[in-house]
Amino acid sequence: MIKIIDKFFDNKTLKNIQDHISNKIYFTPRYFKEKERTIENYYGSRFKLSEDKVLLDTFVKETESKFKIKIKKIGSDSGIDLRNTDRFRPHIDPAKVNILIMLKGSRAVTNGTVFYTDKELDMHIGFMENRAIMFPSNKFHSANVNKVYNIRRYTATLFVEDYDE
Repeated sequence: MIKIIDKFFDNKTLKNIQDHISNKIYFTPRYFKEKERTIENYYGSRFKLSEDKVLLDTFVKETESKFKIKIKKIGSDSGIDLRNTDRFRPHIDPAKVNILIMLKGSRAVTNGTVFYTDKELDMHIGFMENRAIMFPSNKFHSANVNKVYNIRRYTATLFVEDYDE
C-alpha cells in the first residue's frame, strides 16, 4: 500500500515550513553505519523533529487529517533530511509506516523516491514540493539518483510505529 497526496499543506503553511527549515534549524550529518564515516556511508543531514515540538505537531496533525489515520506512536528518529541525490541507498526503516513529505527542492523525476520489489527497482515517485507519500516501512526504498551535481532536497519523514485507521 503506497498512498500519495499532493498539496499536502496549504500554501501559507508550506512557505512557513520552508522558511523555518532553510533558516532556523541545524542539521547533523548522518551515516548508514555510524562507525564508518565515509562518503560511501553518508546518508545526508538530519534535524530530529523531537527538537521542535511545534513543527512535529504540524506534521502529525496534517498527516492524521490527510491520510485519515490516528497516530499513536512516532519513532524518535523522525526528522527533516537535507540530502544530495548522488547515489542509490536502498533501505528499510524500523517502523510500521513511513510518511515522507517532500518539502523543498527541484521538481524532477530524478529527484524523487524509488521503491523495490524482490531487490528490483519497480516504482518511482517524482519529487514535487508539498507531496506526501505513505508506505510500509519494510518496503525497500531510496532517494532517486540525479546526475546533475549538487541537487539537494529537503524532506520530512515520520516513522510511524503505531497507528489506527
